[in-house]
Amino acid sequence: MKKFLEDLNKYYSTPLIAIAGGLLGLYFMVIKDNLAIEASEIKNAVDRIDSELREREFSNALKIQMYQEVKAAISQNDPKLQNAVLLLVNELLADDPLFKDKLITVLLASPNTNEIVIKEQKAIEVKNREYLDKEVSKSVTERVTIDVFYLEDIMNEARPRAQAIVNVLSSEYPDYRIRLRLLPRAVNARSGYRIDENQIRFEQAEKALAIRLAALIKDKNIFQLEQLRLNEINPQKATPNYISMFVRNM
Repeated sequence: MKKFLEDLNKYYSTPLIAIAGGLLGLYFMVIKDNLAIEASEIKNAVDRIDSELREREFSNALKIQMYQEVKAAISQNDPKLQNAVLLLVNELLADDPLFKDKLITVLLASPNTNEIVIKEQKAIEVKNREYLDKEVSKSVTERVTIDVFYLEDIMNEARPRAQAIVNVLSSEYPDYRIRLRLLPRAVNARSGYRIDENQIRFEQAEKALAIRLAALIKDKNIFQLEQLRLNEINPQKATPNYISMFVRNM
């Protein structure tokens, strides 16, 4: 036993110590890396808070300055000054509509405010409404998605017609997202599907578009016998700006 312990100490103690030292080194390296990561995250958080505080300070200073400008404008019967202040408020406070509207209300309600300034604000509001209407219309158009499904049961017959529909719609409506999709047999067996005819599904708000799409596909003679049947879906299952088509028969 004594010789065994001497041999163990002689041949294995040094490797074991080396291994233990390596493991400890690895452990402390991991700890060091984790601490560095945490320190970096703390620094980023501090920088972010400092940036937010500076933005708030700038915003508050800007509000105070605009208030002072409006106060000076309504104390003088100077149309040019009032108009200049009006433009500044509209531009510099565009990101704070609540405070902007309050200052404009104060400016326009003053008995010293010239009629020209009131007309200028009305013109600005009309222009802003026209711009917003245009942007809303554009965003709705860009978000329209039309999925054209072909049934797995008759893939060889349905897929070419579905592809033809995708080509027509992509050409006529380049801003829409048009997708060719397979309707698997297992999915079509579920309640809510069970497609046995050509149809187009839509919501009440999309009815006019659905009618135009069905008429367009009819004009292109994609179906020789059975045209797309209009199918307005249950409002409780609404999917805004989304229309689906199903290709089943000729």
